Amino acid sequence: MFHLTRRIMTGLPLAPVLIGLSDQPGLLVVPPALTALVVLLRDRVIRRRVGLAAWPSDGFARHVLVDDLGQLLGHSLLALPLFLIGHALRATLIPV
Repeated sequence: MFHLTRRIMTGLPLAPVLIGLSDQPGLLVVPPALTALVVLLRDRVIRRRVGLAAWPSDGFARHVLVDDLGQLLGHSLLALPLFLIGHALRATLIPV
């Protein structure tokens, strides 16, 4: 699950550029929503593995969730400028 989340977070900045190239601004919501779903599912898996273990294990689970949500927030804030870059590329490459 950790490898999957790392790959998703790495590829997440590319999604707004591709959405900008396709000129579909309504799709900007989809990548962060799906990533949030994966992050919450990963938190559920971590907490099930921790179970009734010691308190630091629960702290680790919280740390992972907060770190992932912080990264997702950063990527979400970068989505609009990246979308505009993709849209500008589309306007440059495909004249109307």
